[in-house]
Amino acid sequence: MKHRRSRHIGRGFLAIGATAFAVTAASLIGGPALADTGAPPVEWDASSIDEVYAPADGYYSYAPSVIRDGATEWIWSCHNDDFRVIKDHIYLTKIVDGVVVDSRSVLQASPSPAWDSFHVCDPSVVAGRFSYQGTTYGLAMFYLGNDLDASAHNQVGVAFANRPEGPWVKLPDPVVTFDRTDQWGAGQPTAVSMPGKPGTVLLGYTQGDTSTRAFVVSVDLPAAESAKISEPRLLPTAGLTGTDGAPDYLNGFDLVYDKRGDRFLTVREQHPYPTDNPWWIGPSVQVAAIDADDLVKGRGVWTPAGDIDESLTGFPRNHNAGFARDWKGNLAAKDDVTVVFTKSCSSLPTVDDQDWSQATCDSLYSYDLWSIDGELRKRR
Repeated sequence: MKHRRSRHIGRGFLAIGATAFAVTAASLIGGPALADTGAPPVEWDASSIDEVYAPADGYYSYAPSVIRDGATEWIWSCHNDDFRVIKDHIYLTKIVDGVVVDSRSVLQASPSPAWDSFHVCDPSVVAGRFSYQGTTYGLAMFYLGNDLDASAHNQVGVAFANRPEGPWVKLPDPVVTFDRTDQWGAGQPTAVSMPGKPGTVLLGYTQGDTSTRAFVVSVDLPAAESAKISEPRLLPTAGLTGTDGAPDYLNGFDLVYDKRGDRFLTVREQHPYPTDNPWWIGPSVQVAAIDADDLVKGRGVWTPAGDIDESLTGFPRNHNAGFARDWKGNLAAKDDVTVVFTKSCSSLPTVDDQDWSQATCDSLYSYDLWSIDGELRKRR
């Protein structure tokens, strides 16, 4: 969720049945770490930039979770359901051979006073084997929810289904909790299935209170009623750079696993935030890579792969992005990377319009989804 949210997106976690988090890259994914060639991991193809999904006027779509399976793409996104009403649903947009064939709300807020009774947003969908109330499900959707008409008291929940469009059955309580109602909370989840453990997911997320930090946990859901969640590991930020070239922090990120390189890629919001409207989202996203073992252990250095910014796309805002992945959270194609990002307009104030009330950029309702492809460099 990102509606004029706080610039500090930070921390707040309560584990359910917390366990030790001792997982190596080999047991997590499999395969040895490989030496780096020294070249950036991805070479972008600017000619591949294309519009993916544009909602109707008065509607927005952002923060996509993208699964590509042959000629079909399923994109779950944060979307409003009523004209010019800022209340988030999770929509599924189905695309076949590049054509949108369906787009509908598939996950809505729960009735009050549930923890997710106002906004549901920031989906991340992954396949596995999850049991809940005697039913086995093949898909899990992690999502942000809150109970306030505000960018506050966010927590992370999970729902299960056997079809991409649902019906989705929610676990009634959040898996990552946050107590305070005056701070942003915990959200922006990204989930990858653990090979050999079909009911266990590696879950990354952002936490925000007085600062901004990103964490990773393992979530054990073969029997969701007794979910086990590891102690959180703080993710490293070394190597990440902002638009000004200075060291940057980590939030608003998606993860994908590169099997051949035994590494994770992230696409994440870049800072500092701009001063023109919309000032609550970054102008660009950065893709970076890190060894799988380092990410799991909360250490290491990211290798930047390049920024997706106005100089590349021609758009003043490039934000809230996700990778095209397979059902398990791996790269959809072993030699290529596709990033689906959110585009929006921007505008500057004038002497007579200091609060942007007359601004020509209706920023939230300009949010739509675009994509760019890149070639993944091999590691030797």
